[in-house]
Amino acid sequence: MSANRVGSARPTPRLTQGALSSSEVVASSLANVAPAMSFMFSFAVIAQGAGAASGLTIAIVAIAILFHANSIAQFSVKMPSSGSYITYIGTAFGPVAGVVTAVTAAFGYIASGAGLMAILGGWTAIILARFLHVHWSWQGIAIALVGWLGVLMVRGVKISTRWLVGGFFFEMAAILLIAVLTVAHHQGPLTFAAFNPADLKGGLAGIGLGFPLAIWMFTGVGNSMGLAEETKHPRTLIPRSIYISLGFATVVYLGLSWITTMALHSDASYIARQPVPLITVGALVLGPLLIVAYLAGFTSTLAEIIGATNGQARMLFSAARDGLLPAPLSHVTQRRAPSTALIVYLGIGLAATLVWGATVPPITLFGYLGSLAGIPIALIYMAVNVALPVYYRRRHPQDFRWTAHVLWPLLGTLVMIPPLLAMAAPGQQAPYADFPLVVAGVMALAALYGWRIARRRPDLARTMGTILADDVREQQDEEPRLRDMG
Repeated sequence: MSANRVGSARPTPRLTQGALSSSEVVASSLANVAPAMSFMFSFAVIAQGAGAASGLTIAIVAIAILFHANSIAQFSVKMPSSGSYITYIGTAFGPVAGVVTAVTAAFGYIASGAGLMAILGGWTAIILARFLHVHWSWQGIAIALVGWLGVLMVRGVKISTRWLVGGFFFEMAAILLIAVLTVAHHQGPLTFAAFNPADLKGGLAGIGLGFPLAIWMFTGVGNSMGLAEETKHPRTLIPRSIYISLGFATVVYLGLSWITTMALHSDASYIARQPVPLITVGALVLGPLLIVAYLAGFTSTLAEIIGATNGQARMLFSAARDGLLPAPLSHVTQRRAPSTALIVYLGIGLAATLVWGATVPPITLFGYLGSLAGIPIALIYMAVNVALPVYYRRRHPQDFRWTAHVLWPLLGTLVMIPPLLAMAAPGQQAPYADFPLVVAGVMALAALYGWRIARRRPDLARTMGTILADDVREQQDEEPRLRDMG
């Protein structure tokens, strides 16, 4: 497959192929989950809806993500692309669907990134005030740290990935320490109220409130797809990293749900009132080492911002390269980093954080933005499930299998529908009640924009999704062999 667009004299913008080794991609995929940060700042909101049995919400989401992982892994085997969801849905359903996915994904992931930036600034300010008695504006801290991370990521994916993995190992050591000490200090029988349906508050509606945020907790599972173009052997390694990171995230989240609920005596109202329930647990068991838990939240947030930005900015880059988003987003530096997409992603996210954060505390703001982001992300997950059988039937009928390409995607879609409907039902508290309407408005505008783009670019249906992660490398590997044969 050619590295240039058919009928275009301009070379196609490419990322650095093969920059990441197998171990780096798997480690990056695990670090993208950012379990300490994701759990720390999500669990109170989930408990607010589901009560003591908050682990059930996470378990249901894990099952839905397992079915979804099958879909994205099946796509990655045949069509590894830095565009991931955008490329998959657009290839199956056409350019309008691709544009809608691109705009919806951009909205959801930038909202998600904005929530991370709020946590980064707010949590750093809390650490400085509590342990060093230094009181700095969390907004100023967010600006400085996001600017530093942006420079780091523009320098190249390999450099930023090393920082990401370093933060991951520290947070995992801290999580393991808290878990072991919690179980060791617990008096009486071990309890499992976190997974007991009898302790579920509010039924389906209770699960629905925390469902989008629980979906958000698993977004790191698929972030490695955005690194496909920079991965050695992406057709095998990307699916493997997806399943490894999903299994890892599920075990960690369910384990943390269990020890947090048990340590706080299964008191749902008390858990929901804690800004960061895991820190409350850490204060009970760590004593003078409590700063370890705080630093785990910091390094985990850094890792998540790096992983999310690297993966999701590359989705925007690929969509622009395919003609679904404005062309400047496809610009790359001499080091083949998608600089414009990175700057736009970070810039819009930071602006949203600062504007909304002027009136809302950072941890609360994270809960709002994470819940808002979870809705479009869940819808995209469902769309990918529906796109999988269509794609295989049209493009690879010889490999079509009813179980992998119909049954599992169907189950994954069905699992997600009831909680999303419950969240959209009347009676949700503000501002959560407005989020479904906001997402619907974004998707309507995206559909109008997609219709215009499709009319102006009738070639999109033919060219979209033709740039695969490994096509140039395969040519480069083939040329020396042909010369030797000659």
